[in-house]
Amino acid sequence: MALDFEHILAEALRKAGWRVPRSRRLADTEPDLIAVAKDRRYAIELKAASEGRRDRLIPLLSQAILQAQTIARRSPVPVVPVAVVAAQRVPAVVAEQIKEFGQRHAPDTGVGVIDAEGLRLFAGQGLEVLNSKPVRRLKSPAAAPKRLPHLFSDLNQWMLKVLLGQRLSESLVSVPRGNFRNATQLAEAAGVSLMSAFRFVSQLAIEGFLDEDAGFLHVVRVDELLERWVSANRQPAQDIAARWIVKRELRQLYADIAKRGRVAKAQPRCCIGLFAAADALGFGFVRGVPPHLYLERLDEAMLRRLGLMMAGSHDRADVSVRIPVNREAIFRAAVMRDGLPLSDVLQVWLDVSAHPARGREQAAEIRRQALAPLFVK
Repeated sequence: MALDFEHILAEALRKAGWRVPRSRRLADTEPDLIAVAKDRRYAIELKAASEGRRDRLIPLLSQAILQAQTIARRSPVPVVPVAVVAAQRVPAVVAEQIKEFGQRHAPDTGVGVIDAEGLRLFAGQGLEVLNSKPVRRLKSPAAAPKRLPHLFSDLNQWMLKVLLGQRLSESLVSVPRGNFRNATQLAEAAGVSLMSAFRFVSQLAIEGFLDEDAGFLHVVRVDELLERWVSANRQPAQDIAARWIVKRELRQLYADIAKRGRVAKAQPRCCIGLFAAADALGFGFVRGVPPHLYLERLDEAMLRRLGLMMAGSHDRADVSVRIPVNREAIFRAAVMRDGLPLSDVLQVWLDVSAHPARGREQAAEIRRQALAPLFVK
């Protein structure tokens, strides 16, 4: 190891008041570290990676879990198996993913993640007392890293849909089709500036989300990328409650929206979103949630043309009108079903993931049925 993570971990254990007998590993049947806390004895297997990436640390954690469990089974005295992974710097979101993986697949084994900057994240078997947040102090203002542009800005989300959408059906996401070899081709296809595309592609490459050996812009580590995308979209949405001016059926609203969509360059742009869009795309099963209408900007005249008016504070919403922050990503990728504009399947998955009304279940169903091609290597 470039860094002595055994020493770092041992010091963390001692600071917590645990005894760490000094020992030298002589065989694979002995752990990297032994720690004693009260009446419990822990056999710790530690693995280190050169990078704090999920795809680097998960395999090492799996190996450490198996080795720690084997040592515990063969031990002449009762010991608690513990698997720990380490890297120079492990992002907090990755550390949480590592912890969740360990708890899900090895609930009887303690798991931990540490880095050289002070991160200590442990779970199970009484290890949580070791947890601490990293302390990252820069020596001087000159040492501050150059801030990268936001990976999930509006246009970046649109370009991400363009790249990922190549693996999805045209009926689920509306994007230009083709294998784009570089930022220039992506900019031309996506209708964005070359500088926007260049910054986006550069950031994907820097963060390890592009396959450098592919002959085109091929996104990898999709699972981690989507999790980060969901987190970035968790800011409170601007939903406005609307009600019918005169009681009508939902299909009449859809017919009016489709009729309006046939008018060339109709403004403001709109589309059906969230659970109503999931239902129209063929993946819906959540009922009882008012349909969402994405509207580019609040336009009361348009609402009236659709038979809607803004609801009072005590009125029940018949329709939720959502004014999006990422307008280009939503409206450019929208698909048409019988003339009705719908949010694309990626947007629906993002939106329902954080929704309190069975959103996780709906997101899981969309991921299973529609997004599976994204995870084929």
